[in-house]
Amino acid sequence: MRTVFFLIAVAILAFASPAYAFDETTSTAGDWATCGECHLPGAMAGTGTRWGPHGGYTATTHACEACHTLHDAPTDFNLLPGETIYATCMTCHDGTSTIGEGVYGAIAGRGLNVASRHGIETTTVIPGGSASTGGSSVGTFAGPGGKLTCSDCHSPHGNNCVAPFYGERQRSYRWGIMTLQTQNRLLKQRPGNATTATPTYGSDWCLTCHQGRASTLSATHNHPAESLATTTTPFTYNNVARLVTGANATTTTLGPLGANNGGYLMPFPRTPQQAGHAPICQQCHEDARNVGSLSATGNAGTVSPYLVTSADGRVASDNPRFQNFPHETTSYRMLVEATATAYYDDLCLNCHPVQQLP
Repeated sequence: MRTVFFLIAVAILAFASPAYAFDETTSTAGDWATCGECHLPGAMAGTGTRWGPHGGYTATTHACEACHTLHDAPTDFNLLPGETIYATCMTCHDGTSTIGEGVYGAIAGRGLNVASRHGIETTTVIPGGSASTGGSSVGTFAGPGGKLTCSDCHSPHGNNCVAPFYGERQRSYRWGIMTLQTQNRLLKQRPGNATTATPTYGSDWCLTCHQGRASTLSATHNHPAESLATTTTPFTYNNVARLVTGANATTTTLGPLGANNGGYLMPFPRTPQQAGHAPICQQCHEDARNVGSLSATGNAGTVSPYLVTSADGRVASDNPRFQNFPHETTSYRMLVEATATAYYDDLCLNCHPVQQLP
């Protein structure tokens, strides 16, 4: 009988243990393969299938307890470690400490100012959210007071996410440069409680909230942006025409926009792969970088190489220096080429060479 009571007591103590809280700023993990506490039953291994506590639940995993505490939980909010969704996410993803890491914190950590951002738990306003006027609208989000929060864009349990795509972000300075992954980044197909699902990350994903920025509106006029409203087969983040490397290149190949600056230049006349396509939102709005330039006539271009040698912007010469989009950037309105307060013709000339203007 004593043995039975002892086993029961051990079980109760086990269930009462608090949820794990991985700290991105203090982790000693060396690579994907040593992240087993949250990423069991195995490392990502380039497949994009291991989401730590954010999916892959089976009878033999123990991911739930990474966020939820069964008994004596720290808060009364869904047995989570934080009082809000944002506070819960920050128990693992807080990069705002003095060392400056993560998608929120790296820019300030390098002594720079954030020029534009998606403000979390600070606003209900959607710039360009009104399809009828092109102006701002007010949304009702999942954060306190209906404000924008992490789960409005990301699915914490990995449900109903967009198709995996090749991204740029390096996760942590202390882990070193890691192999870039093709993953869905836990991006919802219905961000902001959209009524229509968007299965791929591209213009249509942005337009679920920023509806007044579409190209086919009758009441407002915008720069062309390719989406399902303009063509049945739009380019997406994972499939655009990219100018090849080398001086005065004239050919393009199809591939992901991520980790390649060739997708930000469009020679004129357009290449066969670019013909009939407008740019997607992310070909103007992304992490700040030097993309290169077109020739004087515009029929060729020289791409500035993509180069990331350290995470969180610790090397100023990296291009792009930060990989935080769309969380926060150092440039005006999250434009790829701009100062902190304005953009100039340099951005426009990436696609509209002077000698080809009417």
